[in-house]
Amino acid sequence: MKTFITRLKTMNAHPEFRVYVIESSAIKRFFVLEIILGTVVYNLALYLSHNALLAGVGSWAGTESVKRLPIMFKRLAFA
Repeated sequence: MKTFITRLKTMNAHPEFRVYVIESSAIKRFFVLEIILGTVVYNLALYLSHNALLAGVGSWAGTESVKRLPIMFKRLAFA
């Protein structure tokens, strides 16, 4: 608790103005991957399994695997 209070005091002693820059391509990629692809994979898994829990897990696994596909291709190319 003492370290938290010390850190809080030092933050207030030196106020900072932070600017976060988010590229529009990152927003578009997030929108396509997470929202659109996640919804499609969820509905497909729900249709195939008729189980909402399995459909949620399948949606998560599907979007995460699509995110990691470029990394796997790079590893295979340099192996």
